[in-house]
Amino acid sequence: MTMPPEVGESVRKLVASRRAALRLGLAAGAGACASALATAGQRSPRPADAALLNAALALEHQAIAAYDAGAGLLKGDALELARHFQSQHRAHRDLLAEEVRKLGGAPVVALASYAFKGKDGAPVELKTAEEALVFALGLEAGAASAYLGWLPQLASKAMLPIIAGIACDESQHAAAIRLLLKQQPAPEAVVK
Repeated sequence: MTMPPEVGESVRKLVASRRAALRLGLAAGAGACASALATAGQRSPRPADAALLNAALALEHQAIAAYDAGAGLLKGDALELARHFQSQHRAHRDLLAEEVRKLGGAPVVALASYAFKGKDGAPVELKTAEEALVFALGLEAGAASAYLGWLPQLASKAMLPIIAGIACDESQHAAAIRLLLKQQPAPEAVVK
């Protein structure tokens, strides 16, 4: 059976318009899918990164309190350095809190008081300037290590220079304290 030419032309137009509609539909679907994936990719790191930054923020609160606890035992250059380091920890705190807010999170707040414990779990009682410096060295070296450990866990690549920069600053603090304690400031070629 043959179709009249005008019907054949109508069918061809209909088929062509259906193909165009399908192409548009597929393109719109692909676009919506890509948009959803991109949005999901942007959202998923937010809570994880905010939690990571809040862990770092908690460390900064602790460091600020630790320098308050040891400041009464220090004098001269050691006290001046401790005050400088504490001001840098406050700057870290402010920067991290701002970044947590940008990610839609709520920054952790400092505790009302801190009970510092040693590696053995016993409470730390600082009685001398040397004990205060040794304690600060442990906190600074531990903080540097923690920041380095968080680097590969960050989903947001924009946060890498911030966290790496703070890790470097914590390492500088540890090296300066080692010098005050008359220790080798860089005891290992590769920090672990």
